[in-house]
Amino acid sequence: MLAANTQKHPVPSARDRLLDVALELFATRGYQAIGLRDLAGELGLHAGSLYNHIENKQSLLFELIEGAVSDLLAGTKRRMRGARTHRDRLQRFVHAFVVFNMAEKHRLMLVTREFVNLSDEQQQEINQLKSSYATLLKAIVSAECGETGCIGDRTGLITEAVIGMLYGQSLWQSIDVPEQQLTDALTHFALGIIACSRDPALKA
Repeated sequence: MLAANTQKHPVPSARDRLLDVALELFATRGYQAIGLRDLAGELGLHAGSLYNHIENKQSLLFELIEGAVSDLLAGTKRRMRGARTHRDRLQRFVHAFVVFNMAEKHRLMLVTREFVNLSDEQQQEINQLKSSYATLLKAIVSAECGETGCIGDRTGLITEAVIGMLYGQSLWQSIDVPEQQLTDALTHFALGIIACSRDPALKA
């Protein structure tokens, strides 16, 4: 019986504990403020022993950010399955972000705040993932524009504006809104951004 319980609740590995501690400290105190000694101290280890698990602190940050963006992308694709209309796909896209933000606020904080601390090569890898994420929304925006008469060649700008709004919402501090209500509100705001593209002033 004890063996069965152990299998159901495996003890986290030293590396998993390191990732958890790094996420907590980078998110709450800032990447630049945390050194390897701080991480090691939280784990009850010597700083040098961390190199058994990571290459360096920056590679650790990259792994956390890469994992966060990959999970957001995968979760969004999963939630969008089965949608029958572009309006439904938009709401599912927004809902996926809301769910991820509510459950993984620290991980999303690293994406928005600590991205600048990655190397150029690491940033390029993250940007490829972000581009795949934006492509999902751009297809929705294109379909919505085709139906409502938006300016079709502005879909890239609209897509970035909507994603910017979503990431901006993740920084809200004093507004506590239920999941569905927040999803509905952000979807409505996204539709408003799309509708604004009908304004002739937006033409290049």
